[in-house]
Amino acid sequence: MSLTKEEIKKIAELARLELNDVEISKYQEQLGSVLDYIDMLKEAECSDLDILGLDLEDNYNRTREDCSENWPEDEVEIALDQVDEKEDDQIKVNRVM
Repeated sequence: MSLTKEEIKKIAELARLELNDVEISKYQEQLGSVLDYIDMLKEAECSDLDILGLDLEDNYNRTREDCSENWPEDEVEIALDQVDEKEDDQIKVNRVM
């Protein structure tokens, strides 16, 4: 698929690019090649492919058990000694919204 110079100028304007005539010709060729490749990909048969690599019947909405593990006391003390702000033996962090 070939693009006209006017189409390339319009794309460049939308992208806020200032192109000279040499660059316009270069981009006209390159974008045409990209669009030709996209047209070729449209013809590929892929309706029966599992794009996620999952068997959806067995893995649909599978989640893991949420659990926590306590640190050994000596590691907790080491971690708490390295922070600037702490409160009730916990690291104090800024609120995240």
